[in-house]
This record gives sequence, structure tokens and C-alpha cells, in this order.
Amino acid sequence: MRYHGSSIVKGVTEEFELRCVSMRVKSAIFRCLKGKRKMKTRTIVGVTAIPLFILLIFLAPLWAFAITVGLISAGAAWEFLRCVNPEIPVRFRAYAVLTALVIPIVYSFVQKGAVISMAVYLLSVLMFLELMLSFRREEQLSLETLIQVIFAGNIMPILLSSLVRIGMRDNSSVYLFLPLVAAFSSDSGAYFAGSFLGKRKIFPHLSPNKSLEGCIGGALSAIVMMIVYGMVLSLLGYKVKFLLLALYGLLGSLACQFGDLAFSAIKREFGIKDYGKLIPGHGGMLDRFDSMHFTAPMIELLVILLPAIA
Repeated sequence: MRYHGSSIVKGVTEEFELRCVSMRVKSAIFRCLKGKRKMKTRTIVGVTAIPLFILLIFLAPLWAFAITVGLISAGAAWEFLRCVNPEIPVRFRAYAVLTALVIPIVYSFVQKGAVISMAVYLLSVLMFLELMLSFRREEQLSLETLIQVIFAGNIMPILLSSLVRIGMRDNSSVYLFLPLVAAFSSDSGAYFAGSFLGKRKIFPHLSPNKSLEGCIGGALSAIVMMIVYGMVLSLLGYKVKFLLLALYGLLGSLACQFGDLAFSAIKREFGIKDYGKLIPGHGGMLDRFDSMHFTAPMIELLVILLPAIA
């Protein structure tokens, strides 16, 4: 009788273990299929967007490219304020969005120092005026809200406007493509290296999917693609310093990954997964172009200090 009872227990235990294994297998298959669908969507969006940027960079006038940057900047400002302060008055979002839209566009026509000074001054005056007037009402404007609006309407678009400032140099088109090469190749390299080789998590509480292997893969991918881009330019008759382009790739990738983590930290702080849903497979405008806020200024600095193309 005891033998028969132990057989039943053993059978139940084995069936339970088989069900657990089956559930784990199904879960793994589901994650794999979900990841493939997301990657397919990301690829379709990328294949569609990249030719558009190439046309804007090499064929369109700088002001047309600046309008595109302005629209991206305005969308990023709106998403940022909506996520970090959902209760913020709509007019405050409008202040930031309008300033973020105008700054990159004006950069394509006016000396850059004047743009920074005027943009920061006007939005600061407007928000401090709102702060002073709020003392006449029951609910006063907080300093935190004021800083959030100035950050979204001034700091973010000024950083992103590095793309436009690079376009104001000699050989503007070939230099203007550099931040895109650095950012997109770093993102792709980090994604694939992390997916297939990632084991050691570097910021598990900040960005659970970021691994050391992914970071290295992103940097190597950016270096390789920078060199490939340099080879193409060399065939077209440009004088290229390949060692400097490799440095562009390395530092551009590090800036790209830093920017991604910086805006991820903001998302974690406010408990959100994505800034928006505008771009399929990517999230919002800020989810797609978060890293560019740091990559473009890094490339601009390198172009000024260590020009690699002539």
C-alpha cells in the first residue's frame, strides 16, 4: 500500500515537473516570437526612415533639415513634459514645444551664440513671470516645474541642434551624416551583441537589458561603420583620416549609450516604460532620439577639435 501511494506521489510530481517545463518552453517561445515581431517592426521603420534622412542630408537645403530636427525636438519636449509632469498646464508644454521647434530652425540662419542667448533668455523670463504671477493664485508654481520646462524647451533642443550646427561647416553633408552613423550603428550593434552574447548586466536596476557585451558590441559596430563610411568618402575623392574616424566611432558610441541610459534613468524615476507610442517598434520620438541629444554634441566637438574629413 505504501508502495502504491509513493508511486502515485511520484507520478504526480513528474507530471507537475513536465507541466512546469512545458510552461517555461512556451514562455520562451512567446518571448522569442514577441522579440522577432518587435525587431521586424523596428527594421521596417529603420529601412523607411534612413533613406529619408539621407535625402534630407545630401539633397535638401540646411533649413529643410533644420525643420525636421525642430519637429523631432518639439515632439521630444512634449513627450518629456507629459511623462515627468502629467499635471503640468498645457500652456507650459506649449512654451517648451514652440521654443524647441524654433531653436534648430533659427540655428540654420542665425549665428549660434545669439540663438542660445535669446532662447534661454526668453523662455526663462516667461517661466519666471509665470512663477511670480502664481503667487497671486492659491496654487503656486513650483521651481521643479519651472526647471522641467526650461530643460525641455531650451537644454534638449540646444543639444539636438548640434546636428544643424554641424551642417553649417564646410563639407557639411558628409560631416552631418556622422552622428547618424555613430548612433544607429551603435544601437544596432549593442542590440544584437546584447541579444546573442549578453550575460553581464551593467545597470540591472536602471536598464535590465543593457549588458557589458552589448556595450562593447555597440562600440565596435560604430567604429567599423565609421571606417566603412570613411572608405566610401575616400572613393569619392575626400581626404579621410581613418584613425580619427575610429575615434569618432568609439566616443560617439559611448555618448550614444550614455544618452540612452540618461533618459532611461528619467523613465525609471517616474515609473514609465516609454515616452510615447508615435514610432512603431521604438516608442515615442524621445525614445528613438534620446541618445542623439548626447551623440550629436560629441561628434560636433570632435569635428571642431579633430576634423577627420577634408
